[in-house]
Amino acid sequence: MSAVAVLSLFASMPAQAHYLWSENTAKGNLIYFGGVDENVRETSPGRLDEFANLTGKIQHQNGVIVERSLKKTHDGFASVLAISATESLIGQDLQIPVKDLSAYKLGVLKLNFYVRHVQIDRAFPAALDLDGVPTGTPNQLKFTFKGAPLAQFKAKLIAPNGWISEIRTDDAGLLTIATPWRGNYVVEATYFEDISGDFQGLHYQRIRHRLGLTVVQPKGSKTFTPDYASHEHAD
Repeated sequence: MSAVAVLSLFASMPAQAHYLWSENTAKGNLIYFGGVDENVRETSPGRLDEFANLTGKIQHQNGVIVERSLKKTHDGFASVLAISATESLIGQDLQIPVKDLSAYKLGVLKLNFYVRHVQIDRAFPAALDLDGVPTGTPNQLKFTFKGAPLAQFKAKLIAPNGWISEIRTDDAGLLTIATPWRGNYVVEATYFEDISGDFQGLHYQRIRHRLGLTVVQPKGSKTFTPDYASHEHAD
């Protein structure tokens, strides 16, 4: 099956999840919250205000990590400099209030959000609790949770034209993505940790970890701009 066929196979899959993702812009880098596959970018005032403790850092290929200042704007979190090919942006907010998603059969959840921006041909070590990083093998990613490989782990890949495919790791937490066009490929990955507890005075049944991974492919031909339809959003 061709790369285009693989990506188009899931083009009509419904998408509802909200996640963080990162884009380099003419003014620097911007972290959005919403869904790149549906062209949804939450704003402030609004759901963007759920993030009061989003931290940003720059990770180098040797594992050295330095702080990156983020400034909240009306539609995201900005940093002055774009993310270069030799560095990776990582961020997280572990202070999101407990949320009751029982209506969606998910239970009462503690929500942890993560974001990473990286170029596909640059290997980096994992640094986030839920993480996905290029390995150095062409188009290969490795997904881990707290350093351990995530075997048979399913995630969603959104191509630069908005086409969606389901991806799954092997037993070593590895998978290879198709990147036939240049641009940003965004992976939305969610892992549920079956640990209950209390946070900010509220009880939760388990922890939902959600990663938005922007993988930049600098090579290849351009593709079309997606024509997004409206969707309902569960979370």
